Amino acid sequence: MPPAIELHQLDLFVDGRDALLVHAVVTSLLARDHEGSVARLTILCREHPAHPDLPALTLLADTLRPSPSSSASHASLTAAVEEINRTLVPSAQRLFGRDAGNFLRPLWRTLAAAATSMAFDESYPRAHASWLCQQFEDWPAVRAAVEAEPDWAARPLLRYRLGLALHHLGDREAAIKQWLPLCWIDPALFTRYAPALPNPTMREAWEAFEYAGLVGESPVAAPHAATWFPPWLLVRHRRLADLFEPTDIPDAGTSADVFRALLALVPLERQGLSPELIAHRRALQCLSPELFTYYMETLGGRRPSVPTRQVAAE
Repeated sequence: MPPAIELHQLDLFVDGRDALLVHAVVTSLLARDHEGSVARLTILCREHPAHPDLPALTLLADTLRPSPSSSASHASLTAAVEEINRTLVPSAQRLFGRDAGNFLRPLWRTLAAAATSMAFDESYPRAHASWLCQQFEDWPAVRAAVEAEPDWAARPLLRYRLGLALHHLGDREAAIKQWLPLCWIDPALFTRYAPALPNPTMREAWEAFEYAGLVGESPVAAPHAATWFPPWLLVRHRRLADLFEPTDIPDAGTSADVFRALLALVPLERQGLSPELIAHRRALQCLSPELFTYYMETLGGRRPSVPTRQVAAE
């Protein structure tokens, strides 16, 4: 005999019998009561066989059924992720609202556990614990999964994920140190993810940079224009120079040389005008007249630079 249906605030005369039954199934699902959800689904199916929510509720109920463990592969995990995103996530969001994440969390945890011993494969980027653990916001596990890869620093997607983990763990400056070099390491990847960076200062600066048309290029038209974002950002936020050493910057052409030149300039600015500062400014002008013009414009009427700690915390 199925458990008694909890009516909560639904009203039989206002919502109808079918709404009460759907509510009862949803309540059982959120309680992870497989037997109760199946029993209530049976009633709903018997009384309202054409109800539009039946397929989604049945699908969600099936996730509560224990399944035999099997050895996972990159391909099988990727297929499982695609199926979850295609069917379960939309259904859970529609029927559970804010509780959708809580309902799906055990499912993501199961997949993450299956991926724990699997090395990162560029061909299956989501079949890795660093991505799966993001789905239930286990940021220490995301960080551990990235750092377990011996060559993670050379894998752009892993660097990006480590930055996410560091940001959510409160080390916002360390996150910037992971993200900004991606402009040289993999400018296309940075361009793809920059609009959704969780650091508002970097995200909003990227939006401004897209429309700046600096150095005669716009990132909208030129995919590798992202290589100019780091020096452009450093001009706007001088204290970011405190985060980087010249050796942190890859050998990646003129924009990287300009960034290193700015790293040398910032400490000299703090000491006041000097022949050495003038010489460094001339060197910057030779490297990039366009960036130098932008740099000099900021010296005249520049808004106050945001300290690094404030940039990272925003």
